[in-house]
Amino acid sequence: MSTQEETPAQRAQRLRADANTKRARADEAKERAEAASKRASGMYERFSGGQSLLVGHHSYKSARRDRDRADNATRRALELAREAERLDVMARRAEAKAEMAEKVAARTTEWGPQHFRKGDVVTYRVFESLETTCRVKRVNKKSLTLDGGGGGMDDPRPPYARILARYRDGVRITDPSQAEEAQS
Repeated sequence: MSTQEETPAQRAQRLRADANTKRARADEAKERAEAASKRASGMYERFSGGQSLLVGHHSYKSARRDRDRADNATRRALELAREAERLDVMARRAEAKAEMAEKVAARTTEWGPQHFRKGDVVTYRVFESLETTCRVKRVNKKSLTLDGGGGGMDDPRPPYARILARYRDGVRITDPSQAEEAQS
């Protein structure tokens, strides 16, 4: 059974669908948390006058029960809010990952050593959804050596597949085929 490798466009599409699903789940969780918070706040209306619980009074038992229910509802609302925040963080990460995949999928050709020279400024992918910008120190066969400020071992060496954009003479190029057109 052979497994067909996913194209960058298919990967971007899959990641976008995943991000949309996670965003929908996060939004639903936020709505549930807000509704639970509203419900819990409404349960405290009995105590809005500021009257404390009167031990030994005939209303003490029901007031205590109502307060305990309101406290438990508040705890559930807080748990739902924490869950909604966790899902929101997951959705934001998935969206950032999808955006990065869409940037890569927009390229028509791959970057290579012929597209760079010393002094160019490049934007590259550090992690799945994090990018940074550095100046090219040296063009290598499989990667670029960038000026990370530390020199030597501290200088990053991203492979060409991680390059997102090149800046030269004030012009930003995100697709290597544009770089080839600019050179001719």
